[in-house]
Amino acid sequence: MGAKFDELILLKLNEIGDLAAGVFGPVAFLWLVLGYIQQGRELRISSESLKMQADELKASVEQQTAMVEAQKKALENHERSLEPLLLVRYVGIDDHGGTQFDLFEVVNHGAYCRNVVADFIGKNLALAGIQVVSLAKDSPQRFRATGPLPYGQVWKLQLTYEKINGQSSSQSFGMSKRASNGRDTYVVIEDKGFIDDIDT
Repeated sequence: MGAKFDELILLKLNEIGDLAAGVFGPVAFLWLVLGYIQQGRELRISSESLKMQADELKASVEQQTAMVEAQKKALENHERSLEPLLLVRYVGIDDHGGTQFDLFEVVNHGAYCRNVVADFIGKNLALAGIQVVSLAKDSPQRFRATGPLPYGQVWKLQLTYEKINGQSSSQSFGMSKRASNGRDTYVVIEDKGFIDDIDT
């Protein structure tokens, strides 16, 4: 082109256009190829970034799930720590105003509870609403049945109470009254499944 510059400046416009197309066509094609390669690289980087974000989100969800489980277990343990541990035993006969009543003692080895109510439940037996004073830890309290309890029959003693967090709960004890050598004795049944099946 330098050797024939005189001829170059004499070219017609359409010939100059053909020349420019021939010269810059490969450059434009090269630019297109480079742009395609660059776009592919950026898409790959973006895809890897999205994958990393997805992995981080998954790890975050797993961590949140573990934290929820830990909080749930902590709450269950806390609720369990608020539950009283009640033990009941038969004391004997309480002679009150010429009338004899069965006397019981309850001991709480767990958390404090208040508004304690005792109910004797069984077949043809319903002695309900017997008030028991609040139960502090390791402080035995006595209460008596407000009516006669039948012999030879398994019945349920249910103690309903309010825990220190304000929630109500209850514990049940299966019992059977028997006469031995002219004295009343009681057998306490600890099996909760058996207690729940007592015929009322």
